[in-house]
Amino acid sequence: MVSLEKAQPLPGFVLPPSWYRRWRMLVSLGLLLMLGLALASQGGIVRDTFRSLTATFSFFSASSTMDLQTAPHPLPDTASARIVRVDSASRSQYYTDYQWQVWSYSSCSGIALEEVMNAYGRHLIAADVLQVELQLGVWDVQLGLLREEGIAMTANYFNFNASLSHTRTLQDIISIANSGTPVIVSIRDSYYFPGGHIFVVRGGDSQYVYTVDSSPANFTRMTYNMFTAMWRANNDFSAVVTPR
Repeated sequence: MVSLEKAQPLPGFVLPPSWYRRWRMLVSLGLLLMLGLALASQGGIVRDTFRSLTATFSFFSASSTMDLQTAPHPLPDTASARIVRVDSASRSQYYTDYQWQVWSYSSCSGIALEEVMNAYGRHLIAADVLQVELQLGVWDVQLGLLREEGIAMTANYFNFNASLSHTRTLQDIISIANSGTPVIVSIRDSYYFPGGHIFVVRGGDSQYVYTVDSSPANFTRMTYNMFTAMWRANNDFSAVVTPR
């Protein structure tokens, strides 16, 4: 066995101490320069890698967001997709100032029908529909829609069919609306709609029911629990209105 004390370094690799004393500063500067170059090179690699990782993360984040936003409500280029909210307080929805000032407070049934029928290509205003409801005796200026069949009677006047029901489930309504056919529903709530209200369901997903609401509250979506509570309070009424 070779003793460590007797082991000699290989010739050509040993520098005398005086060399280090003389060139210490130069060697130190050289090492610092090499270290700086190495860090700069690695910094570029790190930056490129970081950019790549950032881009990848951004892509997956965007994809995840798109997945959430492309919920199945509703099919494009259908009545459910084309339906446009009408503001019950809009002056342009009435023939006269009197109608605007008085009818607007009980106009939800006529506006719901207007929204649906316009989604199928008609060009009605609220007064067009409310006038017919009034003539048919199914609507009152103070009380609003007097009976549910008034929806079908008014739709019939405009050459639309109406399928009224109290047996459709929430999933039925969402499925119908998502397939392209908006559904008119009747709701009631002690806070928002103590006198009852009628609006349109245009679709839904696993969390929300998407609505078209002419009232000042302007609900655009409701959780399942919120919608179900209001809907059941008015006996689960729904009407599917389609053109002939």
